[in-house]
Amino acid sequence: MPLNQIERVEIVRGPRGSLYGSDSIGGVIHVFTRSSPEPYARITGGSFGTAEAEGGLGYESEHTRLSVNAGYRKVDGFSAQNPNGFSFHPDDDGFDAVNLGVKGATDAKLGRWEYSLLAIDNESEFDQGRSDAQQLVASAGFSGHLTPAWEYQLQGGYVRDQLFTDFGFFTADDDSRRYQLSWQNQVATSLQGQVSFGLDYYRENGESAHAWEQDRDNVGLFAIYDHRFERMHLQAGGRLDDNSRFGSEFTGQLAAGYDLAEAWRLTASYGSAFRGPNLSEQFSPGFGGLFAGNPELEPESSTSGELGLRWQHQSYGRFTTTLYRTDVDDLIAFNGEFFQAINIDRARLEGVELEYTLERAGWLFEANATLQDTQDRDTGDDLLRRPEEKAAIRLNRQFGDAAWLGLEWFYSGERSDFGGVTLDSYQLLNLRTGWAFLPAWRLELRGENLADEYYEPAYGFDAAGRSWFLSLAWIP
Repeated sequence: MPLNQIERVEIVRGPRGSLYGSDSIGGVIHVFTRSSPEPYARITGGSFGTAEAEGGLGYESEHTRLSVNAGYRKVDGFSAQNPNGFSFHPDDDGFDAVNLGVKGATDAKLGRWEYSLLAIDNESEFDQGRSDAQQLVASAGFSGHLTPAWEYQLQGGYVRDQLFTDFGFFTADDDSRRYQLSWQNQVATSLQGQVSFGLDYYRENGESAHAWEQDRDNVGLFAIYDHRFERMHLQAGGRLDDNSRFGSEFTGQLAAGYDLAEAWRLTASYGSAFRGPNLSEQFSPGFGGLFAGNPELEPESSTSGELGLRWQHQSYGRFTTTLYRTDVDDLIAFNGEFFQAINIDRARLEGVELEYTLERAGWLFEANATLQDTQDRDTGDDLLRRPEEKAAIRLNRQFGDAAWLGLEWFYSGERSDFGGVTLDSYQLLNLRTGWAFLPAWRLELRGENLADEYYEPAYGFDAAGRSWFLSLAWIP
């Protein structure tokens, strides 16, 4: 997803499969694309031969809202791999990317139409090849009320992904499509209660030249009940999926929140989830025989539980701690020979997350830390590329409307990787600042990895060193 197309990101914690389907085993990340009709433009230049341009405009009337945004990015890059990599070459590996997004809404007599389109075209270089990727995402929906207490949404969607990869000695040409329909309803049963129910359907098909051609569909039925008491919030839901490849599966969820006192809130959730492998995980030929799919993959099934405690004070901020455990049967991972996709029979992911936020007098302080243990329960080995510790601290200062300053520190602990390799821990220090030198004009400076820390995000792969980016933005 291009950053210039993102308006905001929201995270919903815990198992949410009843409403969101099979991909929401441990939570849901909502990415909201830009919808503001306000015009803007930005150009950026910086390290690794980076050149970017983006902008947007729109239209708004009493009954219609339309936003159009576009972006272009070109980066000369750096070598994607180091001598530990399987296809190392010391040349720079860059990419070109262009995107266009359209989003709008129109009020009608009986409700509201909403529609969106996102088109992305990327060309990326590898040490021994390149890939061209195109993605088209389109949706249209209508929402309204059958009664004052009954709200509904009808939505259809289409996604197409095309990927051509050329390694010289090996080429792959993948093309997949996904068609989606959904009908959702929310009915208020009382001032404190609400029932949500609906039906969703998707059909996906894909092919790779001279390699594979597959299709499948899935029908899901779901229902969720919410009830709010004076100090408690309860939610229970269930979902039935019928998949043409993997059969029928029922999953459910329970969640509760209780206000212990004015500043304290206790939360708990438990749920089950089911995820079938996608077409790429099953049938992709991979890259020169590496990272190939596996037609024999079984679907993942899991149970997840969370227990959280939140303390919030108007003057002293908000603190949250969350304990979690997820047990997954047949976890899908690219851990096989030549990195082929395989099932891990039994995996467990458990840990604790800590978060603190304080906002005062123009300052915003945010800190979070995660301690986790992720294991293959049959072998006792750590799951690959998952650190036992990670943490971040962010400090932001707003100086009225004229300037701003932000610092970020990030830490990742050691991670296990293929072949018994242990990747070193690393720390990153990032900076962002800006100055509104005229009412509609501002300069923005961003610095990443200021300490020039060397690390490998995965064994054999390089990460960016110290880098700087300067932007000129027009935001009337």
